[in-house]
Amino acid sequence: MSDTDMEADENSLFSGEMPSIKKGKAALKESQEPGEIATAAKELPPPQGIGMAVAFDWGLTVQLLLMPIIATVLGQSSPVKIPGHNPILSKALLFVIAWPLACIPALLGEMIRRGRNWALRIQIVANLLLSLVGIFSLVKLYRDIRAGNFWPLVTEVILVIISPLIVWRLSRPATARWFKTATVAEARQRHGGMWVWFIALWAIVGGVLQTVAAMKDR
Repeated sequence: MSDTDMEADENSLFSGEMPSIKKGKAALKESQEPGEIATAAKELPPPQGIGMAVAFDWGLTVQLLLMPIIATVLGQSSPVKIPGHNPILSKALLFVIAWPLACIPALLGEMIRRGRNWALRIQIVANLLLSLVGIFSLVKLYRDIRAGNFWPLVTEVILVIISPLIVWRLSRPATARWFKTATVAEARQRHGGMWVWFIALWAIVGGVLQTVAAMKDR
């Protein structure tokens, strides 16, 4: 044994702790730390509103994808009109605008599913603004219902009920904490498999209903 090892052992003896015990405690601490961190992460309260937010975003994607198709197949006038040009050109322009635009809510929904913290802030602000739009549109809804058009009710339910609910649930402390601590792998594992198919189904149903409502409201 070298002089350095002897001095280390003597220091350990004076401190009241045997070298072997000290090494054993250090090894035990190292082996417990990853497990304790993983257990603490699993014990965090679950996030809220992620499924609703993703379904909302993907439903908007479905609407943007369907609008040009329905306008073309059913022969409806395009929302995008170019004065003095052929209606076919206007419908083609609708595809050019709507389909690339559909990528934005699709990407936002995917980032929410993956637990991106910056996407959470964008989602809350977007749904808050849409909720205000829905509130200001209640007068128009009243007029439409009196005229016998009930389809705008679909849009108002989404904007006045679902959208504020998304804002409230995403603003919960448990949700904010989860977005700050969860990794992309953990988020995808939590929101994967049948969860994705279930949310996609709701997005398709909501997107189709909203598309029909938008067409009937014109």
